[in-house]
Amino acid sequence: MAEGRCGLRLHASILVAYDGSRFSEAALDQAIAMATAGQGKLYLMHVVNLNVEYIAFTPGLAEKVAEEAQGMLQKAEQKVKNAGLACEVVMGYDAQPHRPIVAAAKKHQVSLIVVGSQGRTGLAKALLGSVSQRIIGHAPCPVLVVPG
Repeated sequence: MAEGRCGLRLHASILVAYDGSRFSEAALDQAIAMATAGQGKLYLMHVVNLNVEYIAFTPGLAEKVAEEAQGMLQKAEQKVKNAGLACEVVMGYDAQPHRPIVAAAKKHQVSLIVVGSQGRTGLAKALLGSVSQRIIGHAPCPVLVVPG
């Protein structure tokens, strides 16, 4: 990591947790701005919820959700590329989204994870706790939480 003005670190590689919500869109915008300043690379990640109960009662749901996620990620990837940045799309599959996000951050040795302050989890967020909080608690690097 290079040192920027005012002692701020410029991050060479940033992982953005993206679910298409306005909060993750704000996180993506922030990551693009930071990566542009540091000429970095973005890893754009979405996690498909593989809740066993949903899959058992709705055959084909996981495939449909993954297909929709791919379309959403393609649009976000184009936004990153339009900003002139290198981008790699990463898909994760887990009922606990923080696990594949943390694993991808370790695998790609990112210097920063950027997440929105909230996602599209609705009632599950209230019951299970914040995905952002879990990422912070397990991340191998700093985590920037961006409000929507």
